[in-house]
Amino acid sequence: MMTHINALSRQRMTAIVFDTLAYAEKLESVGFTPQQAKGQAHALREIVDNQIATKQDIAALEQDIAALDASVAVRLAETKAELIKWYVGTMLGMTGLIVGLLKFVH
Repeated sequence: MMTHINALSRQRMTAIVFDTLAYAEKLESVGFTPQQAKGQAHALREIVDNQIATKQDIAALEQDIAALDASVAVRLAETKAELIKWYVGTMLGMTGLIVGLLKFVH
């Protein structure tokens, strides 16, 4: 399951539209040099491309989390059944031991 989640985190589901030219022009209009504006636009583009999740990314991760939650619930139920089985077995064994000791003492 974790491999599937890791694969999703490395894969982009959809592109986010980011107009680097318009952004650079806005930066230039407030006093940035063309080189500064272009550098800032490219840097922000990398951040948007590599670090911001889309709604589809989040939806895919929510599905993976739901599947993981279901898997954990099943494992917890199995563990609970095992614990109950061991508890009942131990209690029966202890009861048998006590009854045997009482018969031996009397």
